[in-house]
Amino acid sequence: MISCRNVARLLMSDELSTQSRWKRMEIRLHLAMCVLCSRLARQLALLRSGVRQMSEQDEADPGLEDRLIRRLLEQ
Repeated sequence: MISCRNVARLLMSDELSTQSRWKRMEIRLHLAMCVLCSRLARQLALLRSGVRQMSEQDEADPGLEDRLIRRLLEQ
């Protein structure tokens, strides 16, 4: 079974889409069982959505989303 740490790392990076079908299924199963990781996934989706909306409205820096995620990881 995949660990919470690995799931969180994959959710916060762009590596999730490059994972094998089996690994993505394993991650979905983990998210179905783990309340904290599923909460993190929802929060990251909300953050990404907000940044996209903000960049569309204000024509913000295109790298803003990546910088925000890296900054959150540092904390």
